[in-house]
Amino acid sequence: MASSVGSTDRNGQERILVYDDEPVILDLLGLVLSREGYDVTTTPCDEEASGLMSAQRFDLAVADVGLRPSNGCRLVKVIRDVSPETAIVAITAYPAKEVVRFAREHAQAFLEKPFALGEFLTVVRTALGQGVTHN
Repeated sequence: MASSVGSTDRNGQERILVYDDEPVILDLLGLVLSREGYDVTTTPCDEEASGLMSAQRFDLAVADVGLRPSNGCRLVKVIRDVSPETAIVAITAYPAKEVVRFAREHAQAFLEKPFALGEFLTVVRTALGQGVTHN
């Protein structure tokens, strides 16, 4: 079930979708981003994340691409199809070569867990500032 943290983007906030199957990581990233002033929606379900991306506009998606049995890589492809203007930060605790290659090809940034929250925020700000260069 998705949860929304923070205000709506009617206040000019940048909107971020966070997808991760680890509840502690999901809650932490949602809280940190909300405290930074972003309008954050979180979900542990890739199918729900896909639906949210189809129904709403997000400036950035943070997606765990090394999930089992969920498929974060499939979600990233959905994001690229339904919302090509959305920047993507890929995160994973499973840095297999194919996961890293996929993340580097399809996302503005890639972080391997565990990562420092300061590093995460820097990557988020950079990804939001870059805009999207993928087609």
